Amino acid sequence: MALALPSSRCSAPLAWNPVRVAVRNVQLKGRSLKNIALGAIPVLPWVTLTKRYALRGKTIRQKAFEDELGVQPPLGYFDPLGISKDGDFTEFYRRREAEIKNGRVAMYATIGYIVPEYFRWPGYLSPTEDLTFENVPNGLQALLKVPPEGWLQILAWCGMYEILINQPKHPSEPGNYYKGRLGLLPGTMIVDPEKRKRSLNAEIANGRLAMVAIFWMWIQDGLHGKAWGEWNP
Repeated sequence: MALALPSSRCSAPLAWNPVRVAVRNVQLKGRSLKNIALGAIPVLPWVTLTKRYALRGKTIRQKAFEDELGVQPPLGYFDPLGISKDGDFTEFYRRREAEIKNGRVAMYATIGYIVPEYFRWPGYLSPTEDLTFENVPNGLQALLKVPPEGWLQILAWCGMYEILINQPKHPSEPGNYYKGRLGLLPGTMIVDPEKRKRSLNAEIANGRLAMVAIFWMWIQDGLHGKAWGEWNP
């Protein structure tokens, strides 16, 4: 932000130091008390002006992203730690993209907890170990039941999706990889801007809810073996 300063005729008083003036007048034992006020007057407007522009700049930086997606009631623009107060869009883009990705994974994870309670794929998960999908427990217990090769396949799939599928990235919309609706139908972008904004806000809100949900599902599963149900300490 460029600050236009007054003409040079007013620049000299900037070098005046009201503290020095005050000390000088104390040394003179109060013979010219008016000089204290006169010495401070040219400085005070500059202090006030500088402070006002500093506060204004701080407000602008803090509100740099208040109109972005995800700013929703009841909290509105919520950044209690001031992470985005510097107004750096690159950092904001990175954090928002991570939030959207984690939200999408959390939505899959919560569904992954619910569906196996009602449906299991037929057949073998690992024929060499005589392990069927029916034999794999739901939830955290599956970590010890699925063979290491199975987890490596999952990691390889996620890496392939991140490196090859989630490309290219939209330059100004985090989480947009030009894959259309549900990330599966390229060329089906919502045209109406209000409807599109509402849908994208819904995705972010659902992702946040899913992240909270899967966290507590893990806690309950770890404590008593199921992600829901009666408490049996």
